[in-house]
Amino acid sequence: MKKLTIFLALFISLIGINNFLLAQCAAPTAQADLDIANVRARIQCGGDMWWDAVASLGPKYEVPIGSGKYSMFSGGLWVGGVDGSNNLHVAAQTYRQSGSDFWAGPLDTTSALVSPTTCSQFDQVWKITRQEVVNFIGGGPTTTPISTWPGNGSGNQAHYLAPFHDANGDGIYNPANGDYPDFGFAGSPNCCNILHGDQAIWWVINDAGNIHTETSGASLGIEMQCQAFAYNTNDADINNTTFYQYLLINRSTNTYHSTYFGIYADADLGNYLDDYIGCDVPRGMGYCYNGDSDDDGPSGYGLFPPAIGIDFLKGPLADAGDGVDNNRNCLTDEAGEEIIMSNFQYWNNDFTNSGNPQNATHYYNYLKSVWKNGSHVTYGGFGNGTGNGATNIPSNFMFPGNSDQQYGWGMGGNCTTPAPQQADWDEYIAGNVPYDRRFLMSAGPFTLSPGAVHCITAATIWARDLTSPGPFYSLAALQAADDKVQLFFDNCFDINVLGINEKENVHADIFPNPVNELLEVNLGNIITEGTFSVYDVTGRIVKQVSLKQQQKFSVSCKDLSSGIYVYRILLPNGKTNGGRFIKE
Repeated sequence: MKKLTIFLALFISLIGINNFLLAQCAAPTAQADLDIANVRARIQCGGDMWWDAVASLGPKYEVPIGSGKYSMFSGGLWVGGVDGSNNLHVAAQTYRQSGSDFWAGPLDTTSALVSPTTCSQFDQVWKITRQEVVNFIGGGPTTTPISTWPGNGSGNQAHYLAPFHDANGDGIYNPANGDYPDFGFAGSPNCCNILHGDQAIWWVINDAGNIHTETSGASLGIEMQCQAFAYNTNDADINNTTFYQYLLINRSTNTYHSTYFGIYADADLGNYLDDYIGCDVPRGMGYCYNGDSDDDGPSGYGLFPPAIGIDFLKGPLADAGDGVDNNRNCLTDEAGEEIIMSNFQYWNNDFTNSGNPQNATHYYNYLKSVWKNGSHVTYGGFGNGTGNGATNIPSNFMFPGNSDQQYGWGMGGNCTTPAPQQADWDEYIAGNVPYDRRFLMSAGPFTLSPGAVHCITAATIWARDLTSPGPFYSLAALQAADDKVQLFFDNCFDINVLGINEKENVHADIFPNPVNELLEVNLGNIITEGTFSVYDVTGRIVKQVSLKQQQKFSVSCKDLSSGIYVYRILLPNGKTNGGRFIKE
């Protein structure tokens, strides 16, 4: 018996957190809608979102709210890394095609395990509004979310879970003592330790609750404390955006290298059979837009189809001294450097080499822009050496349009040594037929050490240009909205700093229209700082002027092809305006 005990202890120490040790937790079922502004987004208590995993199994990312039109079918979180013995560990979720890789509840901080009782106890989401906390602070009622708020773990769980204001400093959440969920009313030194939005949903998940039936991958022993939130302002772009923040915590004793964090999206934009996808490399955004000018069918948006994107506003921390410009700001190895979108991958809803992943290696490959058969994505065409404009040059970003032309980040270029410039690359140029698309945007590689905590923030942004027909105008509107959302985040969602609760009043007159050589721009006021951007019909920026104490300026249009163009003015306070003009 003693030999058996020693053998089991040795065996467990060798395999670490894996299927031998996992609990028998049931797949989570709790869900709630984030529905404060112009989006109704279903949030699951698992690694998936934006769909109904319990009843209808249908899409639940509705924009505009109450319209019955949906822009996402589902989304999910992916994490993959390699341990010190070169064993692969992966946790990823789609729409539970094969099962689950994530379960509800925090992990034991000493064993990195979880019990079915804990999974069941935390199979819930806590939905709360900023106003009900304001009311409580002012002597109002103790609502159910406030009274049941999971501020503390029990046993060997983390002592602090959901963020709360500790009125008496005893470290124990108790509303009777004046404690309340923390929206940062009393100030906070860290934007990642508080709730955000006018409405927030908080939940906690792990990847050690059971066998990974989605990927068949080995568990990492990670815990993720999650919140989804949204704002109700009189700014259309912010009202059309939902935000997500994840505290990724390694509770295991393993150090994972070559780790990637990813967000998967099945972006069914209205009619799911006529979609295109692409990415904007400098913005760190993946997006979906309609493949033609009419999103037809009963589920479609019709004419003037919208566009939707996901942006890594804040990625995981890069490894110190890795020699990589991870945030693409032309500075290397600065303190606190984060990794923005490092890879963008797409696949079709089939089981070919460029189709749905079927095992842990496939999921991890996609995080690294590698096809299921182990070959790296190549620039142009369909990313596999075929299609219009195909090359054999490895690329980390599929369908970047012309957004990666300056430095060629996806092909190994940087600010010091740009990669050789290639032709524009999108689905239309490649010769792809609009269809049901899935995409994955990831950030990596980084080292995930025992006890490491990475705060990751993302936004899902929706925009629709109702002034011009065709999908590319909405793509230009999406890029402008994304710039505003990034500025909003960079100020830790400080509405007063950005002034987004004021009516948009940036004014500009342009002439002549149509234009031949010089477009004259006359702003309503002197602009101390901002940008004037011109987009072509594909949503690519073709002209950009940095505004510095300017009211009047000219933009040369001699080199532009004849056609319709969209312009956008964006100020640091989030105000924006725009329109269109014709180049003769």
